[in-house]
Amino acid sequence: MAALLGEPPLAGPPRDGLCLDLEPLQVLQLLQLCDSALPVGGSAHSFGLETLVAEELLTVETLEEFLRAYLTEAGLLEGVFFGRGWRLAALSAPEELVLRWRALNAELSALKLARESRQASIMMGRRLLHLVQGWFSDERLTSVQQVALREDGASHYALAAGLLCGLLGIEERAALAAFLHQQLAAVLAACQRLLPLGQRRAMLLLWQLKPVLLAVTEQARDCLERGEEPWQWTPLVELGSLRHPYLETRLFIS
Repeated sequence: MAALLGEPPLAGPPRDGLCLDLEPLQVLQLLQLCDSALPVGGSAHSFGLETLVAEELLTVETLEEFLRAYLTEAGLLEGVFFGRGWRLAALSAPEELVLRWRALNAELSALKLARESRQASIMMGRRLLHLVQGWFSDERLTSVQQVALREDGASHYALAAGLLCGLLGIEERAALAAFLHQQLAAVLAACQRLLPLGQRRAMLLLWQLKPVLLAVTEQARDCLERGEEPWQWTPLVELGSLRHPYLETRLFIS
């Protein structure tokens, strides 16, 4: 999108304004922002997985293979846009930030083909921006919050979470890895409600998939540094999201 707008990709906040080794307060802030229990509505969404389970396309036996592929594809897309949100913190003028914010949200909306998953991402982003009102003072954050809460325009969760971490000066790699970990934990939590997946097995999967998660983190950062567009090929998940409204019984909104 930056290339389409005739603008160079953002390089991120200046290094001298960041502590690359996280301060204790930043660690605690990151833990809270990337807690899978953060009250933004994530537990109400399966992002198409409920349909896949109902149609017996996803089982406990195939779950690990599925999650590896899911992280590589959907995780990369979310990770790149998280990073783009983080790099918006390099902009000092609220007006410029809001302009880029709208453009990035429009691009991510276009890449999310399934309406239910797209709306879920927007709803969670708006709730996150609403939740953090009063947590810290920053004119740029206030401008984005006003856009998200006043307008019908999109405010996707990955971009909102990335922007918050960037404004707090939390190092990009650590923030991105923590965000992807939150996403994986949320997917596993949904699977525990949909499949005969016990807590022990779910935690084992979360542990075993950390190297994949870190590999996707580096892939996302490479895309960001090179100004490349992320790729995603998840037709099964997207079809699951599209068919979700037609399930006879549903546990999740999406």
